[in-house]
Amino acid sequence: MSTTTTSRSAVAALVGGALWALLPVAWATVLADDAGAVTLATATAAWVFLVLPPVLILAGLVALRRALGGDAGRVGAVGTALTGAGLAAMAVGNAIEVASITTGGAEVALGHVTFLLGFLVSTVGGVLLGIVVVRRRAGSLSRAGGLLLALALPLGIGIGALGGLVSPEDDAWFWAAISVPAGLAWVLLGRSLQSAPAIRQEPAPAF
Repeated sequence: MSTTTTSRSAVAALVGGALWALLPVAWATVLADDAGAVTLATATAAWVFLVLPPVLILAGLVALRRALGGDAGRVGAVGTALTGAGLAAMAVGNAIEVASITTGGAEVALGHVTFLLGFLVSTVGGVLLGIVVVRRRAGSLSRAGGLLLALALPLGIGIGALGGLVSPEDDAWFWAAISVPAGLAWVLLGRSLQSAPAIRQEPAPAF
């Protein structure tokens, strides 16, 4: 992978993570509409904050896998595969629902189920991948991002529980539980990939 491609993938991870982490804010300010009216602003926001982030993070996942190289091991390989499959399913599931809603249709059960299954698979993959990143990648940004990724589920449960106490009827807390921990993790991982080589440098052979 060239330096330019790695840099673009790192930026994709950072931007995707930031959009994912900001999803609850977008939901509370733009996407939540009790009247059910679909405007250009809500349609655009839905595609930008619900569908685009998992796609961008997928590009960052490729760069992270290259950066880990042989250090990923079997656990890292499984974690990468599960995370990638989960992110793809989340993007597809949200795309199905957003496409239906923004064209005047109703919510689609298939899209919702696909998204939730993708979330569960990506969460399991994130635990494995996050542990490998913490153990194998140097740098505080990488390790902090890996730790957030590994702890995304309990952190999300905590956020959801807090939301249930503060505002139980606000769906923004549901999205916060799902997107904020993982989103922040990918912001950190994307930034770390910008400041470190994508492939571990092997020592030059002695002649």
